[in-house]
Amino acid sequence: MASFMRILVLTTILAGVVATVVYRDWLMEERRLRAAVSEAEARMQLQIEAKQQMIDRLGRSRRVAHIEILDQEFQGEKQQPESTTLRFIELGDDGGELARQDVTIPGDIMFIDAWTARFPTEDIANNHPMRGKTLILLRRIYSDRMEPRHGTPIDTPGSIPSGYAATEPARYERAIWSRFWDIATDAETAAGMGVRVAQGEAVYKPVRKGEQYQLVVESQGGMTLAPLSSDASPESLSSATATESVLQSTR
Repeated sequence: MASFMRILVLTTILAGVVATVVYRDWLMEERRLRAAVSEAEARMQLQIEAKQQMIDRLGRSRRVAHIEILDQEFQGEKQQPESTTLRFIELGDDGGELARQDVTIPGDIMFIDAWTARFPTEDIANNHPMRGKTLILLRRIYSDRMEPRHGTPIDTPGSIPSGYAATEPARYERAIWSRFWDIATDAETAAGMGVRVAQGEAVYKPVRKGEQYQLVVESQGGMTLAPLSSDASPESLSSATATESVLQSTR
């Protein structure tokens, strides 16, 4: 009987030790699995946020000019537009005014043309420091009643537009403008500069006195000339753009 009791006690102790070891290993495995799940969820959340930021960058746009139609002259019994006077206000990336000029064009159809350089989608999505947005060099304003070469100049071709600092991205832009037509017409040159497409673009619309427009450039697209409400102003647009810039810088 005594031997049986000793065996029973030892068996019970051994079973307890085994159970404790098994339970401890189970707890450790459970904690490991929970930690792995938490880590995977955190990685997934980071990936979702990164993809959302990429989507935001691809859909981002920036205002480059504010246009006000100041006056128009008409002639004849049908009151055909003879001339249109407009104010062109060039804006920086932060929405602040860079320059302004008043321009008079014959007729009422306003043309604005520019050189644009667009980059691969992945560069824009990844916020490449030099190829993270469409580059634009505004060139001239004219109408359908005049030759484009006789239009009023906005920026000087081959130079960096006003407001750009002497940074590495600015030097890269200068290189693009200085070789623009080589890049625009030669695939190898474009590839060497990392440019997807370079081309001249023009937007135009018939306009009326009192109207206002904003010239917008999309990160992976071209120019858009969008009408504004009559109470819009460069100052209000500047404030809105500055807010957008702050929000984008935190992404």
